[in-house]
Amino acid sequence: MLYPSSKIKDHLLDLGITPDDTIFLHGDAGIALQYIYENDTDPVVGFFNEVKSYLSKGTILVPTFTYSATKGQLFDVFETPSDVGLFSEKFRLLDGVVRSHHPIFSICAFGKCSPYFISANVEDCFGEGTFFDRLYKKNVKIITLGCALERITFVHFVEQKNNIPYRYLKTFSAQVLHAGIHKKFDISYFVRDLKINTELNLSSLEREALKQNKMLVKPFGRFKARNISSKDLFQIGSQLLREDQYALVRAFDS
Repeated sequence: MLYPSSKIKDHLLDLGITPDDTIFLHGDAGIALQYIYENDTDPVVGFFNEVKSYLSKGTILVPTFTYSATKGQLFDVFETPSDVGLFSEKFRLLDGVVRSHHPIFSICAFGKCSPYFISANVEDCFGEGTFFDRLYKKNVKIITLGCALERITFVHFVEQKNNIPYRYLKTFSAQVLHAGIHKKFDISYFVRDLKINTELNLSSLEREALKQNKMLVKPFGRFKARNISSKDLFQIGSQLLREDQYALVRAFDS
């Protein structure tokens, strides 16, 4: 079934998003293919144009991670494509969208609060003053559209704050090019310990968030969408980690 693109605004409203909200949006390009667009030939561009129109007084944040520093590569703020899918790459290329200078976890932003988020600390990934710290302090709504809850990178901020045992801080050498200026610096990243065999599993977090009525789950056309605030996610994740340090992962025998 295909929907008129005007239904996107209805779906956003049903998901608890208002026009003045700031949202951190995780999604897949497939979400855009279920709509008919009158003025856009590219469905992902059309989808984002509808979202931008609805959030006319708000801010849209989308991950455009590249992991450049972890691969020993130069991160060109303007040119390095997103490494996390077509959905994010199409957003990056839209008019009016700006990008942070983070050489691992760059984000793109559109809207009134963009300068605050793209100017975050780039010498760490999840620590004080980073983008994820600012997500927490501003209590941003974290949205998943048609993708697994495990796509929510903010959970690593929760893990670092709770000093879980299966990750550790590692330093990488970074190179960032922006407007002809080439900068080199070291960056800290709370990486997964490969000697401890784990993978992210947020099923317990989702159950607890639903139990506490802190997560809204709604259909977004044919897809499943979620909405949870950063502070609620942090509080519930921290609660679970106090009870069990491995509550947010699935551990396997080595």
